[in-house]
Amino acid sequence: MKPPRLTRTLALITAAALVGCGSGDPGTSGAAGASGSAGAGAGGATGRGGAGGAAGTTGSAGAGGSGVAGTGGSGTGGGAGAGGARGGSGGAGGSGGVAGNAGAGGAAGSAGASGRGGTGGGAGAPGGAGGRGGTGGGAGAAGGGGRGGAGGSAGGGGAAGVAGAAGAAGRGGTGGGAGAAGSSGGGGAGGSSSSTYDQTILADGPVAYWAMNKRSGTEPDLTGNNHTGTYHSGTATAATMPNGDQVADFNGSSQYVSVPTSAAFSIPTTGNLTWEAWIRPDVLQFPNDSNGYVDWMGKCEDYSPTCEWEARMYSTTNSENRCNRMSAYVFNSSAGLGSAADWQPVCGLIQAGTWYHIVGEYTTSTQPSDCQNASSYPGMIDIWVNGVKWSHSNHGQTGCMSQYNVRPTANNSPLNIGTMAMDAWFPGAIGKVAIYDKLLTAAQVTAHYRAMTGASPSGSCGNTCSF
Repeated sequence: MKPPRLTRTLALITAAALVGCGSGDPGTSGAAGASGSAGAGAGGATGRGGAGGAAGTTGSAGAGGSGVAGTGGSGTGGGAGAGGARGGSGGAGGSGGVAGNAGAGGAAGSAGASGRGGTGGGAGAPGGAGGRGGTGGGAGAAGGGGRGGAGGSAGGGGAAGVAGAAGAAGRGGTGGGAGAAGSSGGGGAGGSSSSTYDQTILADGPVAYWAMNKRSGTEPDLTGNNHTGTYHSGTATAATMPNGDQVADFNGSSQYVSVPTSAAFSIPTTGNLTWEAWIRPDVLQFPNDSNGYVDWMGKCEDYSPTCEWEARMYSTTNSENRCNRMSAYVFNSSAGLGSAADWQPVCGLIQAGTWYHIVGEYTTSTQPSDCQNASSYPGMIDIWVNGVKWSHSNHGQTGCMSQYNVRPTANNSPLNIGTMAMDAWFPGAIGKVAIYDKLLTAAQVTAHYRAMTGASPSGSCGNTCSF
């Protein structure tokens, strides 16, 4: 494997990563306001059945805000006369307190045999501002053949409450109308994306995910983990992905995104690490390369003593006859020769202006049985291109951590996208960059490729690879 250069000029070490603002999760919706309490029904020989208890809420409400409670207490429904006797009408509901906690739901009136439910109490006045929803009333017992009384109208919605655990659904009278929902909190930078592809990636649990669609300023981490990226050297142009999403197209001489270092981007944190991205080279003979290749993403900005890993692509023509090879490299902190998995296409397969889905994986917990000296340097590397996995068995010790006696170490290099060490630059578009603290399965890699293209992977990989 070709080593990265161990030295670089002082002028190239000047780029500083700027930390952007963290993202905010969208606010939760407000809990529904409590229904108006039923007043006490007048019993009598000719009485109608009291109003049925309100149905239990699907979730118990959050704790109420402070304030004076509403003045209207919950009335007990009038008992029903036997044989369909009519009960008295319910009284008017109490008014809501100012900024008070919502009262507990009224107890259910028991229905008489074959009786009809009495008319429900009038609607309670809206609850006080900012009050959270009270505990749902218990379910009224169903009257035999009886009709539930009309529910009170809903109180005004309180401020957004925290959703409670689901309660058992009650049976009984018709429930009051739902209170107006509290307004949702606005999402901060790096909120959720409406892109179907983005949602597919986020569902698989990356520790960081950048859509790469801002093109200047800061690039939010859509996972909400606040790994905000910063664009350098002006605004990148726009490129359109196969699904229509827009991403950044770098000039190949100075533009890149930097993300501050994080333990989540280091192999030893969990023993497993996966990186994933889509790239579209604008040219195949890179004008600003490093001995015939470009490290288009990596955590090895200063080489020794903080080197960790990188994603690499070779020019069509290079001194090692590796036409357009794509590799996942890993290094000791001192840099030097790195171990790698190599996806070597047949020459002429890769085309400028075409999108490629690249996935690199590292683990220190297992390795193929033919890896030598694995007891001292355990682990392996894998790579996929467009859902086609490379073949370790065709390449001897390539793909073993022990190939060059690599034992990964977590260090403080930033993660750079578009370059690694600012001595070589990727001319083209890079989008949908994800980092995982686990290994993706072959099924997940396939699903990600299909989510972007609508097609299933096809091809083979031995000594050389093709689609």
